[in-house]
Amino acid sequence: MSHEKILRMDHLCVARRTLPAVRFLMCGVTYPNKGYAINRPSSSVSCIEYVTGGVGHVRIDGQELTLRAGDTYYLPQGHNHCYWSDRQEPWEKIWVNFRGAYADGLAALCGVGGIYRYQGLDTSDLLLRFQYYATHREPEYAAEQCVALLAQLFYRMACRVSTPLQEPQTPVRKMLLYLEQHATEPITLEKIAAACGKSPSQAERLFRRETGSPLYRYALDRKIAIARQLLTETGMSVREIADYLSFSDEFYFSGLFRRKVGMSPTGYRESGGAGAAPPDSTPQEDGPGNERPGG
Repeated sequence: MSHEKILRMDHLCVARRTLPAVRFLMCGVTYPNKGYAINRPSSSVSCIEYVTGGVGHVRIDGQELTLRAGDTYYLPQGHNHCYWSDRQEPWEKIWVNFRGAYADGLAALCGVGGIYRYQGLDTSDLLLRFQYYATHREPEYAAEQCVALLAQLFYRMACRVSTPLQEPQTPVRKMLLYLEQHATEPITLEKIAAACGKSPSQAERLFRRETGSPLYRYALDRKIAIARQLLTETGMSVREIADYLSFSDEFYFSGLFRRKVGMSPTGYRESGGAGAAPPDSTPQEDGPGNERPGG
């Protein structure tokens, strides 16, 4: 028996090819099911979900969050998504899935990068509208409305960021927020550490302890995640992407991309984004002396 109502949305973006770099994939409802669990390593999709009942759990970037009725959460693409129902009180939720650089731009513009849970934020009205437009008779019009709805969702999350309901920012959360907001800039451990009021060595130790990842490698992985989006969602050249992400040149960027993803940027684009990243344990990529970022 199905525990989800799923409405496909990819036909909307096919109908309206002049949309920004965003592609809506599906929306729907998840009904209470204590066995419900989702695990997306390096997810190729983003999702915004609102819990209408019950309890659920989310694990992302070393954080484990508990979501209850009335909460909204946002999981951006390029991160490891892991979430599941509480077995005693399984959740019910409404949601939309999408991907593309446009959403990352909205998150950065609204200052919500690195913030995933919005306690007591009701987004049900907007998410239900996605379901309405998924079956609309005029897909071109519906696609435009969905872009507007997505902007409204990020604006509503941005308005909640500064409210007392948002939990205090720990040093690691401050670093994650800084990395999201400055993901395309040159990586400087000193600046990242300054964002949370720690020395570089203290920041690295805290970040590795809470997330399980070296700070510098995490920052590089975020750049590669953005590069994947730009290769599949835009017409930017490899050189333009390397420059946008503050790499010193396209050759270093291409070599790093091949090590991380398993194929060249051009090959990844030609495959339609089907490249699979091999296990990455290259020690020389953990330190800032090896990236040679420009700027």
